[in-house]
Amino acid sequence: MIAQVLPSGPDFERQNAEHLIIELCHQATTKIVLTTPYFIPSEPLVQALQTAVLRGVQVHLFLSRKSDNPLVNWAQASYFEELLEGGVRIYLYEKKFLHAKHMTFDDDIGWIGSSNLDIRSFELNAEINVLFYDRTVVDKLKQVHSKYLRYCESLELNSWLERPTLLQMGENLARLWSPLL
Repeated sequence: MIAQVLPSGPDFERQNAEHLIIELCHQATTKIVLTTPYFIPSEPLVQALQTAVLRGVQVHLFLSRKSDNPLVNWAQASYFEELLEGGVRIYLYEKKFLHAKHMTFDDDIGWIGSSNLDIRSFELNAEINVLFYDRTVVDKLKQVHSKYLRYCESLELNSWLERPTLLQMGENLARLWSPLL
C-alpha cells in the first residue's frame, strides 16, 4: 500500500496537517468522515466543509459527547449551529470518551494520526499523521465508523437550536478562549 507520513507542528513553516485536510476536503467528491475528540476548527476548515456539502459531498463529523475538558467541549459546541446549517452531519458518541483521530476522504484516502481538528494541534503541538492511499484501509475505517454509529446521537439543527440560552452563552464565551484551548 502507498502511505505518506505527515509531520506537523511549530517547527514547520506552515500548518501542514490543517492545509492538507482543507485541500482533501476541497478535492473530495462523495464523502468525508472526520473523527476527533477535539474540534475547534479554523474558519478555512469550516468553509472547506461547508463548500464540500454545497458540491454534494456528504460530510460526517464524529465527536465525543463526553469530554475530559468541559471548556473545550463547550467551545466546540459553539461551531455546531453553523455546521448543521451548512449540511454537515454531526454525531456525538455516547458510550465513552472517544479519543480516536482518523478520517476518510471518498473511498481513496484514509488518515490516522495524532492531530486533533483544533488550533492547538495545527499550530502548537508536534503531531504525526499517516495518510493511506488504499481502499482496504478506508474500508476498515468505514467499518469503525459504522460501529460508532450504534452509540451516537445524530444532532439535528431544530433540536440543537432549542437548547437553553444560558448554555448557548456559555458555549460562545468558551469559543472566545478557543485559540488557547
